[in-house]
Amino acid sequence: MAKKNLLTWLVGGVGGVTLLVFFFLYLRGVFRPEPEYNITASPSIEDPRFPLSVVSLTNALPTYGRMTGFWRNVDDIYAARNAAIQSAQRSIRFETYFMTPGRRADEFAAALIERAQAGVEVQMLIDDFGTDSLPDEYWQRLRDAGVEVRFFRQFDWRSPLKYNSRTHRKLLIIDSQQVLIGGAGVSDDWDGDPDIGDSAPWLEFEVSYEGQVASLLEGNFFQNWAYTGGELNLGPGTIPAKPNEGEPLFVTNDTSTLSESTIRLLFQISFLGAKQRIWIGSPYFLPETNTRQALIQAKQNGVDVRVLTMSGRNDKPIVRYAARENYEELLAAGIQICEYQPSMMHAKLALVDSGWVSTGSANFDPRSYFHNDELNISTQKPELIANIDNFFEDALANSECLTYTQWQQRPFTEKVMGQVGLIFKPLL
Repeated sequence: MAKKNLLTWLVGGVGGVTLLVFFFLYLRGVFRPEPEYNITASPSIEDPRFPLSVVSLTNALPTYGRMTGFWRNVDDIYAARNAAIQSAQRSIRFETYFMTPGRRADEFAAALIERAQAGVEVQMLIDDFGTDSLPDEYWQRLRDAGVEVRFFRQFDWRSPLKYNSRTHRKLLIIDSQQVLIGGAGVSDDWDGDPDIGDSAPWLEFEVSYEGQVASLLEGNFFQNWAYTGGELNLGPGTIPAKPNEGEPLFVTNDTSTLSESTIRLLFQISFLGAKQRIWIGSPYFLPETNTRQALIQAKQNGVDVRVLTMSGRNDKPIVRYAARENYEELLAAGIQICEYQPSMMHAKLALVDSGWVSTGSANFDPRSYFHNDELNISTQKPELIANIDNFFEDALANSECLTYTQWQQRPFTEKVMGQVGLIFKPLL
């Protein structure tokens, strides 16, 4: 009788948990059908209508700026950030998703504390989920020095589902004049993680700009700062008006929503305008049907389509398994999918022909499309395109490209894990 009661409780418990998971996924909209649509006669990258299409269809914000730095080495990225902080005379505003205890976080805190004690206004907007491994003492040390720290979307039992939507931006703004944007968090992980088999630092890059774009992105920072209850001081010197100098830039500022994704439309329009090549970098490569079809259509039109993504050395194995489940039609169409071998590949980019590039925080996955706050800058600037071209070529030389036969022969356990991952992909 005791065994029977135990079995009844066990079955009931498993059933209850399953029901709760199903209900949670239902509320998140996981089971809703994806809207499918066709975009025809899309203007090419060279067409003067192309930038207007990007602005009007993706709510991108047109602006101007000068690229003042490009760093592709992890040590150089962190050194550039710390140097920018040390140069600040008036204000530092920083927004990020991921931070962990260690040398990089300690060096970062020391740089901020020194400037705060020198009278510089320092504001940190930190994602609550992505930085939860840092102890309270870390944040208190910053606050004691005068740094204002606010957490984005702390858990609230009154609206628990909102906790699934994070800020994924990586944004550093100095004196309302300079902005650094890329994909790196503040963590020793980027130096290489032996636990996942890294034999080199993570693959990453960062770009800095000056000019009007810094003012615009400062306003974007204040959007989320206000969401956390922070005071908006829009006095003289903040969001300064600047002339239209430098190259045209287009800022796509995606915000978490279950409706249409501006990031997804940005990528689709860019791909359909390609004539020669589409080179994509994304560690978490889980594009939905519309994006996959745009890539396949481009390949059928003779475009060189390549994807650079993470290998078995990665921080989220379940995402890789889920991503690989969607490779079949892409590989069958002749699209090249290459996995970076030395370490975790974490860079995000979309390079189209020789005239368009988009970089920032967005991945090609449902989380970036529909759940996270993301920030990408797109441009036709030749200097950045050349840097990204070289970055991609060098990374490709250290990658292994998957064949259709290899994909078919992947282990059965990986297939099972991939199917499980696809069920939960909005939460990955």
